[in-house]
Amino acid sequence: MNLHRLEIFLAVADTGGFSRAADAMLLTQSTVSQHIASLETELGTPLFDRTGRGAELTEGGALFYRHARRILLECSELRQLMADFRGLETARLSVGASNIPGNYLIPELLPALLARHPGISLNVMGGDSQEVLERLLRGEISLAIVGRRCNDEELVSIPLLGDTLLLVVGAGHPWRERQEVTLDELAAMPLVVRESGSGSGRTIEDALQAAGVDSSRLRIIARLGSNEAARQAVLGGIGAAFLSSLSIQRELALGELTTVRIKGLAIERRFWLAMRRGRALSPAAQAFSALLTERYGANGATASSLEPAQIG
Repeated sequence: MNLHRLEIFLAVADTGGFSRAADAMLLTQSTVSQHIASLETELGTPLFDRTGRGAELTEGGALFYRHARRILLECSELRQLMADFRGLETARLSVGASNIPGNYLIPELLPALLARHPGISLNVMGGDSQEVLERLLRGEISLAIVGRRCNDEELVSIPLLGDTLLLVVGAGHPWRERQEVTLDELAAMPLVVRESGSGSGRTIEDALQAAGVDSSRLRIIARLGSNEAARQAVLGGIGAAFLSSLSIQRELALGELTTVRIKGLAIERRFWLAMRRGRALSPAAQAFSALLTERYGANGATASSLEPAQIG
């Protein structure tokens, strides 16, 4: 059984005869008869009643006809989908992004993406860095843009632009006029932090540990699920927080937030583009990653420069 044989079977059923089907398929009548006979032998049941009026479907043939028609329709749709996939005419792309990339990097990238590839429909799935990377490993998304590098051997990480995590306070905070505080003062100050799975949360913990500060000493009054929630808490007068420099430009310009230096501590991190190792990217994913690394790439590393063999 193969697609060509199914097409011959449908031609006989639709035209009502072997000779008419042969004309429609540009085959000889004997060739058509041989294919139908082979099908009937394989299936173990007659598909047509040969009558003086032509060929009529048997009960088994009618059942076979419904499924054969559906199979060929699915094949036709699949061919069209693959043509669209290759040409980016109507490509759908699912990517994952942690908080800051999803709210600041990707929206800024959309006009250029749509201008170059108007057929790409982008679906962005959010979450903290850990959640997004787990989606990538499960195959739910093609690419991930996160706030920390993943060391999982199943993934490849490409460096993007850097970011600074700044300690900020609101207008009524006692540190509002302070230029610098010590690590001991930081440990005593009520803090709003991100959840443990976030890239920024992990970066802050690592930086404090490297500076000799046990994170268990910190006065954490809230763990919030997004950078925006932490920012709103600080704006509302609740403690201090480490926030991405990308997310607070407006508030700093308006004087709603103030940055405070910490003596002996500067927290820098980088965003990363992650993909599954050994998996060839779709054309849509290649186009998106190429634009992403063109705009935000670091050290000359771009996804477009990595062939599947290199990714593997």
